Amino acid sequence: MDPSPATALLLVLTLSLSSPVLSVTWPADVSALKALKLAVEPASIAAGSCLSSWDFERDPCDSAFTDHFTCGLRCDAREPVSGFARVTEIALDPAGYSGRLPTSIWSSFPFLESIDLSDNRFSGPIPPPHPSGLPSTLRRIALSRNSFSGEIPPLAPSPSLEELYLDNNFFSGSIPRGIARLKRLELQRNNLSGGIPDLRSLSSLYSMDASDNNLWGRFPAALPQSLVGLSLRNNKLEGCLPSSVISALPWLQVLDLSKNSFSGAVPAAVFQHPSLEQLVLANNEFESMEEPADGGVGSQLIAMDLGHNRLGGMLPGFIGAMPRLRAVTLEANRFAGMIPAEYAVRAAGMGGAGVVPFARLMLAGNYLCGPVPSLMLGGGGVAAAVSLGDNCLFRCPMEFDFCRGAQQKTPATCRDFNPLIP
Repeated sequence: MDPSPATALLLVLTLSLSSPVLSVTWPADVSALKALKLAVEPASIAAGSCLSSWDFERDPCDSAFTDHFTCGLRCDAREPVSGFARVTEIALDPAGYSGRLPTSIWSSFPFLESIDLSDNRFSGPIPPPHPSGLPSTLRRIALSRNSFSGEIPPLAPSPSLEELYLDNNFFSGSIPRGIARLKRLELQRNNLSGGIPDLRSLSSLYSMDASDNNLWGRFPAALPQSLVGLSLRNNKLEGCLPSSVISALPWLQVLDLSKNSFSGAVPAAVFQHPSLEQLVLANNEFESMEEPADGGVGSQLIAMDLGHNRLGGMLPGFIGAMPRLRAVTLEANRFAGMIPAEYAVRAAGMGGAGVVPFARLMLAGNYLCGPVPSLMLGGGGVAAAVSLGDNCLFRCPMEFDFCRGAQQKTPATCRDFNPLIP
């Protein structure tokens, strides 16, 4: 018959008091630390590493034995009755440890607040939590840059988890959901598939990166309003970018959807957003750009990359009116017509009241015609990094850096996009 919790506590206290040296660490935590070290392949425990200093002839949480437990754990909590120290953090050094996590890793450390095993070679699946969930104190899980695989186990209910770093592994299956208090979610560079789940229940989520996976489907119909940064780069997402969804993210500052198959129009919402500063939509299939109602003067964009799409027509004048915009990439599209004077003025290092000059203007690989603006050919040249190669410009001498990289297209090729070319 199993002893009651009170009997077990009395037994622990009796054993500790009868020992020649009083124990500081709760005995179950010592056992859990031993299990963790045993799960690591011995050959991967290098001399001088954290795990090499874990000598269980000594008490892990006793400050008198810091020469035997030099790093890798922290003991901050105390048992309310016995006063034993409890392990609250495990943070192994990037020493190349390999092995699999013990199946009881979550239930063995009920006071755990943070675990960080990043930059090692741990493999296999993440053990699923106890049916009651993760430790109620756990705020941070960092398993980045290892070799973990399998599906990400359900991590809810998880009353305190705020940061989940699983990037640069070999996880498959779908994106986890339902972690209500999660603030940061890093899933990039795995083998995740499926669509983007409904994440609205993650009402505190401010940063999500699921780039470099195999996610497919359409852009989510709704996202947590708390989002500040969203990156879904290099997946298989398609369809339009809903203006209403972007407008409903008032704090969004960074949006990276490059290397997908989004199409249709780039919505005006991204150009007139009250906080968006970095917009990366390169390597998609967008065909047009909606003009913002304010003509771009209210835009907060600092950097914009719309290169390698199917955008056509004249270069939008509103881009030249965006006051904070410093980096513009529109290369490898189907833009025609002449380079707007507003672009040339800002590339030449001039801005105006409340308007910054361009530091970068990439227009190569389009069908731009006419002469290079005189401001860009003047004695002062251009202050920005500019590329104009592979266009239909009347004159773009190779003596100018911005004309190098590729010759201008032939007149026959240019006529299809510029009917004014004879």
